[in-house]
Amino acid sequence: MNDLIDIIDEYILISDIKGSILKCNSKLLSRLEYNEDEINKLAIIDLIGYEKKVIEKWVNFKDNKEREANNINLKLYPKISNPISVNGKIIIDNYEDKECIIIISKDISKITEEKIDVEEKIKFMENKIKELNENLSMESMRNEFFANLSHEFKTPLNIILGTMQLINKNIENDNITYNENFNLRKYNNVIKQNSYRLLKLLNNLIDITRIDAGYYNIKMSNYNIVEIIEDITMSITQYAQQRGIKLIFDTEEEDIIIGCDPEKIERIILNLLSNAIKYTDPGGEIKVSITSSEEKVFVSVKDNGVGISVKDNGVGISERSISKIFERFAQDSTSFSRRCEGSGIGLSLVKSLVEMHGGNITVESKVNKGSEFKFELLNMKVVDDDNISNIGEMSCSKIEKCDIEFSDIYSS
Repeated sequence: MNDLIDIIDEYILISDIKGSILKCNSKLLSRLEYNEDEINKLAIIDLIGYEKKVIEKWVNFKDNKEREANNINLKLYPKISNPISVNGKIIIDNYEDKECIIIISKDISKITEEKIDVEEKIKFMENKIKELNENLSMESMRNEFFANLSHEFKTPLNIILGTMQLINKNIENDNITYNENFNLRKYNNVIKQNSYRLLKLLNNLIDITRIDAGYYNIKMSNYNIVEIIEDITMSITQYAQQRGIKLIFDTEEEDIIIGCDPEKIERIILNLLSNAIKYTDPGGEIKVSITSSEEKVFVSVKDNGVGISVKDNGVGISERSISKIFERFAQDSTSFSRRCEGSGIGLSLVKSLVEMHGGNITVESKVNKGSEFKFELLNMKVVDDDNISNIGEMSCSKIEKCDIEFSDIYSS
């Protein structure tokens, strides 16, 4: 009988009616970390933690059915280790001609631990999902607020600009008379410049909000990227000359036809050039370069790319700021670089526009040595677009775009 008990896969614990241990099979003995001499000196309440009156209750049941308890969850207490969770049954029956308490159980510690672990993971994931949904809801509300606010600002701003243009036109036609000691043109230009500054900020806010919401689209077609960049670079020559800055444009090839959105490319270049002019002292130099190569020459993210570089020898960017220069609302707050107003949105928008073209952008800079912004575009044409579009067909005036972009640098 004892040999049979020892080969059974379940835990078996037998005690007399008073609770003294009579038998513990080898598997349970090993799990409880006792030897036979030690286990025989213990009572059942030392191993399962039940009070004596509970054991007496089992023993005193008269009905045989009530003297057998199935699917009972118990805790067994080893000599050293943590308690063991077991599930089984308790029987009051004869063993070796004595009425005994027989506990037959199976270890469910691992199942219990795994269940608890899974439940904790599910709860953790549920909390994370809830937190994420709350954050998304708040972000959506924030984006909607900024979009609505920007549009609300833009309506009166357009009225101001329209009125200002009407006044200017009447001044030119001598329909408005004013005292020669009062420079109406000057103050009208101040209104125009500051209106453009507001318009630039609002355009950036609206675009970055639309990008975050996933509603910002680029219109890709086949264009000569060299012509686009050269044209916009040359259109700001007067701004560079006013600051005494030399502006250079250099390209390896005259015609590189790729799929792009010319308006967004202009936005990228104008932003990078305005930053370069802001932080380059008179007598400095800004160089715009285009390189087309099958090798990874610039940002090193794509084969057969077109690399564009805007390099200056200005004040540079501090080491602590360069790692977050493309982050939203990031600015270099050092005293030597905060020479011009800015929202900290421009470079974040530039990064988004470059990435929407399938490219990437990086910056290298040293304080008092200058900065170089380099980005790379895919040298690929738009499929099913055999026509090469002419940038001269674009309706919006480049002069007005430049005036808006450089409105926070120049005073009229």
